Amino acid sequence: MTEKKYGGGVINTLAATLLKNNMVEGVLAYTEGLDRADLVPCFITKPEEAEKISTASYYPYSLSRLLRDYGEEGKKIGLVVRSCDARGAIELIKRNQFKREDLFLIGIECYGTVKSSRAGNQKEEFRITDQGAEVGGKKVELSEESISPNCQRCEYPVPFMADLSLKIEAQATQVFACTEKGEKLAKLAGIDFEKGAPKTAKREKALERQKETFEKLRKMSPEQRLDYWFRQFDKCIKCYGCKDACPVCYCKDCYLGPNRFMVKGGEIPPDKMFHLIRLFHIADSCLNCGQCEAACPAEIPISLLYHALYHDLSALFHYESGVHEDEIPPLGMITEEELTKGGVDLA
Repeated sequence: MTEKKYGGGVINTLAATLLKNNMVEGVLAYTEGLDRADLVPCFITKPEEAEKISTASYYPYSLSRLLRDYGEEGKKIGLVVRSCDARGAIELIKRNQFKREDLFLIGIECYGTVKSSRAGNQKEEFRITDQGAEVGGKKVELSEESISPNCQRCEYPVPFMADLSLKIEAQATQVFACTEKGEKLAKLAGIDFEKGAPKTAKREKALERQKETFEKLRKMSPEQRLDYWFRQFDKCIKCYGCKDACPVCYCKDCYLGPNRFMVKGGEIPPDKMFHLIRLFHIADSCLNCGQCEAACPAEIPISLLYHALYHDLSALFHYESGVHEDEIPPLGMITEEELTKGGVDLA
């Protein structure tokens, strides 16, 4: 099915169909603000508002984080998401924050995002596809450095974990129904689709970038590596931006809060444990969404640290964060009996 424009057509029809048929109470998506580079998260409740949805390759904030903050258990919600947010929603489901049947995930293939200031012409919609960067459907040059570092390491450009996976191009959109819910919606919307998830071979380029980046850390001695990260932590102003932007940080009562005494208050930079506690809390489930690093005013490469440890834990436990709904995070499988073995009590 052909799209009228990148931000219109198929994806807007799908969102409007969800609302017209009362399949959801609202659709959480990005819409255009002041211009095409100004994306604003919006909870759409009227079918006619679906025309506002944008699929531009800017990504100012995590929609799965907004879902965690403002969604309600039992409320049926649709989301227009890229893979990192589809995976974030699944991790929240595993943590009993939502039920899968209450969420409808419309996924968009994503080959990278940039800051709007790097995209150049903001009068036309900017997109990164598997063929390169495009402005208004025309190919443009974009340096690799302009793409967010986490996106360069991303193995999941195709959101096969969503109900629908959309490959949006200048002339047409391919729709893949990955679940029965996805098939039902596509049929109701009158949109042609292919049954089953698209091929999800891991991106060789992303794996090469992971190897190159992680290898630099591994070549350091343990002392050098510790010194490197401690010097990075010394830049921290304890703004809580990394914690507040992370979709996997779901605790209502955080151990790092000012009243919990895990980290001494009133000190900048905070004790090194501030970052290490967070690291061990989410290391097995890091989505490599890059939101922590994007939020950091001190420009600490924090997502690299989280992703590097997640990469090692993933290989050890054979666990992929946010991919399979029935797989429990490995560090969440510790029993109460194990917690108290040998006199250790973490309660």
